[in-house]
Amino acid sequence: MLKNLGLVAGLLLSVSAWAAPFQNGGFENGASVPPCNAYNQTGTVITGWDIYVGNIDWETSGGCGWNASTGNYSIDMIGTGGIGGIEQTFDTVPGVVYLVQFDMAGNYGGTDTVIKPLDVTVAGNTTHFTFNTTGHSATNMGWTTKSLQFTATSTSETIQFVSDLTASTGTRDAGATLDNVRIAPLADAGAAIAVPLRAAPWIAGMLVGAGAFALRRRRRASGLC
Repeated sequence: MLKNLGLVAGLLLSVSAWAAPFQNGGFENGASVPPCNAYNQTGTVITGWDIYVGNIDWETSGGCGWNASTGNYSIDMIGTGGIGGIEQTFDTVPGVVYLVQFDMAGNYGGTDTVIKPLDVTVAGNTTHFTFNTTGHSATNMGWTTKSLQFTATSTSETIQFVSDLTASTGTRDAGATLDNVRIAPLADAGAAIAVPLRAAPWIAGMLVGAGAFALRRRRRASGLC
């Protein structure tokens, strides 16, 4: 019985090891961490994130760009051309409510509008945020924590951040700024252990088989058929 319980526990640990939790919310890690400002980044250059529309600026604190909210790096959501968007897919438990928090400010430079928009989409819902850059500077960014909640509908969800100024006038290269993204369950999900659906059916089959084998051994030991 103990051996079979050990097998079940081992399988569950193996499943959890495959998880892809939300990562790199501070944008500190990447394929080539910029020594200073890294303008007009596209594709997958920041660990965990994909730049899925337009391009962004990967900004460095300390004499290069503005001060990040945390750590050394932050994102200007618009590199050039008026729009930029990043996304990340991460594991979730269906039915669990998650809290998303992030720090938002805006690129105070350029001649574009001082109102910087940021749309956040996750689990099929979009929430709109804005930031006014009036009076702010490299050492006074005015970082503000924003938040939203979502209920997971699958074993993974994708969160998207996009800033779009294509309809405004001006240089259109100074967007909302983003840093310190955090995602976690809003409350304790309880003692239930959820096996990711993609790990079934073979994991589920082995777990059921191990349980049935243990039951048969117990019945035999007690003289039952």
